[in-house]
Amino acid sequence: MSNEFPEWAEKEINSITNSSFIPQDDLEGTGYFLDIDKKNRKADFQFYEKLPTGKHIVTANIPKNIKIDELMKGFVYICKLKILKASLSTKLSNYLKENLNIDMDYIYQFEVQSLEMLDVGGDLTSSSTEDDLED
Repeated sequence: MSNEFPEWAEKEINSITNSSFIPQDDLEGTGYFLDIDKKNRKADFQFYEKLPTGKHIVTANIPKNIKIDELMKGFVYICKLKILKASLSTKLSNYLKENLNIDMDYIYQFEVQSLEMLDVGGDLTSSSTEDDLED
């Protein structure tokens, strides 16, 4: 088996564009940001719930109507997510299974629809208020 990825497979993968993705599902779940790429408006988000794709962690596009500078890593959010997918050809899917042991029929794309930060601990504001009262 050759270690080189076939040119035809590379061409197929590179031919997948944003217009290749078809909306599949909307999902609401809870989780937190692991990383936020402000320049490219993308973020890695870990859900507590398992997604229909079998994943817990996704890289999602952040739309311009969400203020990316206000997002914070490590805080819990309710996230509404749109799941889109693009099909791979049977030939490519079979190649991945047989040669690389990768079971993949689709490539997924994720887009954040809305976010709401949860006040999980509630201690951030109450502890500063208690300190003020003691003085």
